Amino acid sequence: MPLIATKTLGRWLTWSMVAVLVASVTIWFAGRETLPRKIVMATGEEGGLYYAIGTELQASLHRRLGRMPEILTTAGSVQNVDMLKREEADLAIIQGGSIALEELTVVTPLYPELVLVIVRKDRNLETISDLVGRNVALGREGSGMRASAIGLLARFEIKPEEFGNNDLYFKHLLDTPELDAAIVTTGIENHDVNEVLATNEFKLLPILDATAIEMRDPYFRRMEIPPGLFSERPAVPERATPTLATTSYLVAREDAHPDLVDAALVAIHEENLRLHVPTLIPRHEASRWVSTRLHPQAQRYFHPSDDIGFVANVMETLAAGKELLFALGAGIYLVWHRWRRLRDRENQEAISRQKEHLDRFLEETLRIEEAQMNTTDVTQLQAYLDDVTRIKLKALHEFTAEELRGDRSFSIFLTQCANLISKIQLKIVSQGRG
Repeated sequence: MPLIATKTLGRWLTWSMVAVLVASVTIWFAGRETLPRKIVMATGEEGGLYYAIGTELQASLHRRLGRMPEILTTAGSVQNVDMLKREEADLAIIQGGSIALEELTVVTPLYPELVLVIVRKDRNLETISDLVGRNVALGREGSGMRASAIGLLARFEIKPEEFGNNDLYFKHLLDTPELDAAIVTTGIENHDVNEVLATNEFKLLPILDATAIEMRDPYFRRMEIPPGLFSERPAVPERATPTLATTSYLVAREDAHPDLVDAALVAIHEENLRLHVPTLIPRHEASRWVSTRLHPQAQRYFHPSDDIGFVANVMETLAAGKELLFALGAGIYLVWHRWRRLRDRENQEAISRQKEHLDRFLEETLRIEEAQMNTTDVTQLQAYLDDVTRIKLKALHEFTAEELRGDRSFSIFLTQCANLISKIQLKIVSQGRG
């Protein structure tokens, strides 16, 4: 094979390996998770518990990640989930069961949220069925509070259209006298709820079918509100009141950066958030309150022993890819081996050509030796001596291959040149004396 072809193959092999390396690094950089420059958390109404928790987490996340999160006021869970899916938010607080999470994952459960049916005491409202035809605040469009209220009413075969003005946040009970009631799903630490019930103008209706609803809905649990939970004088509620509870969650996309998720988990479970939210679900109970997928980093946080399984999965993945790696390595080796064989073959061909050239040099030295035997002319002998010396120097210059220099033919050639030079020199000396 010509030398240029071997060099071309060698360059191709080198650039192929470089291309594989560059492609691998590029894929790694493109596929790796990166912490967003701007961290956004979607919460809820300003004054509500979602917003309060968001502001409590803000300083901790800033301290741990070096970036000040932006806390957004929103209509609630439905809007929050939409913002996450559109990548307009990185974290969000939502109400369990209010909307399907689909590709989203839970970072951690936060606290139980009670379903509170708040009615004015002077409106003669004793059961949920009595609310039909009244003005009942169900929560703003896009809120989990509204979704939960509509889901509850569906159990009683009541539609939102059967109420009057209902697209309102429940705190409007304080400044809208024509508003008869509100169905609220929130934590007991909600400042707005406590402010409404502290007026002594409202009471809580029991949800008598709570046990049956719990059996049919995985997101709801039956709970009982103890007397005086929201106010002691007068007691609100006045007596133990059956109701339902769901769970609030901090959620994120599955591709959320592990450092962001880990910082949020530490801020919630390892700092002083419980001082502000006494009903915060403790770390060791978190798994019991999750009815959907955890974020992978949260899974490792709550179940550190699962890291053994993670390592096993990594090993299994590596084992599954070993055939591909072996095939790639074998392919590279075969190409390299082929290139080396071609290079060796070309070297051998070059040596063969040089041996042929050496044979011609040997023939020339033999011709000179025969010629010098038949002359005693010093001038002619000197010319023969110069010819032999030139042939020897030319051979030493041209035959650079180590394989050829170690060959027996080359040694014979050099010996013959040396003997011939000595012989001619002796003749020249003897002729000079004569």
